[in-house]
Amino acid sequence: MRIVVALTALVLAACTQQPVAYTPDVERNFMTACEIQGASNALCGCTWDRIEADIPPDDFAALERLPGPQREDHPMTAQINGYVEACNASLATESAPSAEDPVPAP
Repeated sequence: MRIVVALTALVLAACTQQPVAYTPDVERNFMTACEIQGASNALCGCTWDRIEADIPPDDFAALERLPGPQREDHPMTAQINGYVEACNASLATESAPSAEDPVPAP
């Protein structure tokens, strides 16, 4: 009987849906850690939006559990760094003055 109960519990645990969305705590922790490193709120927010759209929460959590050296060498870290670079470029383009912007008088 114990084996049946244990197997039933195991099957139910395997069938339990994994989170399909990030929790507010994960986003808050990411934003705090990002801004502590000196990045702007806009850059951190842009990067988070890309992580949230492209990386499943379970994969991100697994990356966060890795020891530092393994995390740094993980392909997902390179993927996230690519998001940072793309967001930096996007934000730089948005904040750069255009040719149509008036030049302030000296």
